[in-house]
Amino acid sequence: MGRGREKIQMALLKLFFRALLLLQFALQLLDGAEPQNLNCPAYGGVPGTPGHNGLPGRDGRDGRDGKDGAIGPKGEKGESGVSVQGPPGKAGPPGPAGEKGERGPSGSPGNESVIESLKSEIQQLKAKIATIEKVASFSHFRQAGQKYYFTDGVEGTFSQGLKYCKGFGGTMVLPRSSIENEALLKLVVSSGLSSKKPYIGVTDRETEGQFVDTEGKQLTFTNWGLGQPDDYKGQQDCGVIEDSGFWDDGSCGDIRFIMCEIDNK
Repeated sequence: MGRGREKIQMALLKLFFRALLLLQFALQLLDGAEPQNLNCPAYGGVPGTPGHNGLPGRDGRDGRDGKDGAIGPKGEKGESGVSVQGPPGKAGPPGPAGEKGERGPSGSPGNESVIESLKSEIQQLKAKIATIEKVASFSHFRQAGQKYYFTDGVEGTFSQGLKYCKGFGGTMVLPRSSIENEALLKLVVSSGLSSKKPYIGVTDRETEGQFVDTEGKQLTFTNWGLGQPDDYKGQQDCGVIEDSGFWDDGSCGDIRFIMCEIDNK
């Protein structure tokens, strides 16, 4: 019994010293001090029991600005990064004005201009149709280019003839080329009105010897007969056309056939 109790007491004493050493070791670790060699007291001739592994130490403190640690070797060159367009920068100052470029091709007309152009063409066609219908209502008419000559065999003085033709939106006939003169002659002959030499729209009532048209403009074409105009007895101031196609002058107060024209341009 006595020896067994002594063994228990010895074991308890060893445990106490071991616990005391472990506590001291732990306190040193917490203070950051280097742990001292732990030598467990043992009694001579008595082998000690194996010690337990100590607790892991704390992480070491960071170096000061990387100065304490050794500089490692230079790393390899990394791969090129992905090219990504950054946000646009601030607008810079305006540059100098460039040279004037060449004029570009004309653009096609817009829908509105096309519609307006079509409307205009339709109105012109309607006007031409109305003119043709008006001329066709007369008993005698003939086309000469863009002109229409027409008559119903009405008779009157030169002044009455001017008013009569104006009432139909036209003027007294006046050929302005040899072609028009030929067309008028054919109408005069075919209508049977050549016997009284119908009036044509020329007169020198304003200035003797200077024949002009009914608007006072100089004549660009004439077809006077031989020795005409002669202003016979000083009383012939208005032009007429003969069945030969030549022009003559006659009295403005004579009653003659009235022939009108309308320009259908």
